[in-house]
Amino acid sequence: MNRLVLGTAQLGMSYGINNKAGKPDLNAARDIVRAALDNGITRFDTAQAYGESEGVLGKIFHEIKASDHIKVYSKLRPDLDLSDGKAVRASVDDSLRRLKINRLEGLLLHCEEGLKLWNDGLGDSLTELVVAKKVKSIGVSFYTPKKALEALDIYGIDLIQVPANILDRRFEDAGVFKKAGEFGKNVFVRSIFLQGLLLMPSNSVPAKMRNVLPYLERLEQMASDMKLSRQELVLGYAAGKWPDVFVLFGAESKQQVIDNAKVFAAKKIPEIDEAVFGNVPENVLNPVLWSKS
Repeated sequence: MNRLVLGTAQLGMSYGINNKAGKPDLNAARDIVRAALDNGITRFDTAQAYGESEGVLGKIFHEIKASDHIKVYSKLRPDLDLSDGKAVRASVDDSLRRLKINRLEGLLLHCEEGLKLWNDGLGDSLTELVVAKKVKSIGVSFYTPKKALEALDIYGIDLIQVPANILDRRFEDAGVFKKAGEFGKNVFVRSIFLQGLLLMPSNSVPAKMRNVLPYLERLEQMASDMKLSRQELVLGYAAGKWPDVFVLFGAESKQQVIDNAKVFAAKKIPEIDEAVFGNVPENVLNPVLWSKS
């Protein structure tokens, strides 16, 4: 089973601090999707809030006749009234229509705050979608380990999506991965490259984010000592550190897809001293806080 998942925010909007190309046109997007499928990647992560991503994916899936061979995970838009069951169902129907598929492999809440409505009808609305076979699994995208741990106790939530990378082990340290494994729930790790920040040349980092430079310099030195690229170091670390989770990555070109798939499949698992990256501040790890750095 290929554990890589193609994140497709880039296909619907300009996304990522290291994104220099902007949103790809339809031909480039098609090449990206084809490259994923050619490399055994059949899982795609999108969201209603990712601009035109769902529509672009649906058009491509239909054109290349891939709809029966892929698994799509999408997220309800953050501004949706989750207490309105009719609105939730209509929103999912809209996603399925845009994606030109009959069922989502996974439907996630985009924001963990939505969980507070779980027992006020939201859980029932989402379960109805599973019973109707419009959705296979229900999940939540998290920013805080505490909320993720609480959600793993909820019957009906079968998958969680969390940020984690070579610098960010907050969810692992809190026991989220361990508990998910014990409960038989799937974990999807996002932000492997921290929106591309971990691969950026130091001289390209915005002035307001100079606080990340010491960490990038340590990564660069570590990669050099191991005779690896930063990409090989960061992705290889994720492949070995979390062998039972799905790993999301985004791409702006088909070559990035090919390169990431090759690196992940190579299983060059670096051995690092994790203490080197102990106590990384949250304003480095959380993109929401970057503008406030």
